[in-house]
Amino acid sequence: MLARGDMRNFWIVLTLATLGAGVGFARAEDAAVSKRPAIQANRWAEDWSVLADPRLRTEPFDGLKYIPLWATDPKSYVSLGATLRERFETNSAAAFGTGNTSSDSYLIQRLQVHADIHFNENWRAFVQLEDDRAFDKLSISPVDQDRADLRLAFLEYVNTFSGGTLKARVGRQDFAFDLQRFVSSRDGPNVRQSFDALWADWETGVWRFIGFVSRPVQYFDVRPFDDTSNDNFRFSTLRVERKVMGDNELSGYYSLYERKSARYLDALGDDRVMIFAHAFHARRGVAPPCFDDLTFAEQRRADPAGEADPGLEAFFGYGGQHRNTGGDGAG
Repeated sequence: MLARGDMRNFWIVLTLATLGAGVGFARAEDAAVSKRPAIQANRWAEDWSVLADPRLRTEPFDGLKYIPLWATDPKSYVSLGATLRERFETNSAAAFGTGNTSSDSYLIQRLQVHADIHFNENWRAFVQLEDDRAFDKLSISPVDQDRADLRLAFLEYVNTFSGGTLKARVGRQDFAFDLQRFVSSRDGPNVRQSFDALWADWETGVWRFIGFVSRPVQYFDVRPFDDTSNDNFRFSTLRVERKVMGDNELSGYYSLYERKSARYLDALGDDRVMIFAHAFHARRGVAPPCFDDLTFAEQRRADPAGEADPGLEAFFGYGGQHRNTGGDGAG
């Protein structure tokens, strides 16, 4: 039989082990709790459904980030948000110091407010208003100022079936590919780029298929809510991606750029560019390089006489795509 001292030591060890197991279980339970999402530049990419768990409602205004629609469905909610970006810029040598261009110092401001409405786990609507202003800027361009306009307004459907996930959006939206040298949301300038588009994405296993047809939004600052798009300016893409050698990505795509009555320095006519490209992206924990192995562009553009000048060009590039404007004076 165990001595009294041995029994006491046994119960001490058992108690400590039980407490340790309890602490370990509590930690495992806490780890299983979803983390709060981070604020992103693309506010539509955020998912605040985790705030259905009251334990995560720890920050001010969480009552606005998750407003339940139906108590029986935690995926049905409204999320409200706002973004304010202030940036001061000064340029003491505008135009590289040539001519009589004076120095310029100014403040640019971007204010966004949005509502993200999730009807259930499959359907949602997103609306974002934007007000962009440039204070004291000597020369204001369309990417500097666009006061009080509709930035985004789309309806989205997401569903998983047949071993894959389908995502589709219709309405005013933005999207970007790779390093954003060719397709970009244009976050650097004050006014971001939007598209009135139909967009679809199908992901299954190592494959991903993306396609969209769009009319890029044209920006005006004459009166509120005057930005528009039309069939005179269209841009469409079909893209295929595949994971290879781990998390590396091999992709290829076809894009069609169309613009009617395009104006250049010495030409006026319809502009039509078709691009075929493929790229390999290596991911090793750092910002991946993008190598476009080969790109073919067929371009038809009217010359000053009004006759089409077809041409076939092949070029290699690092990072993104570009168009060789040749001798038609385009810039």
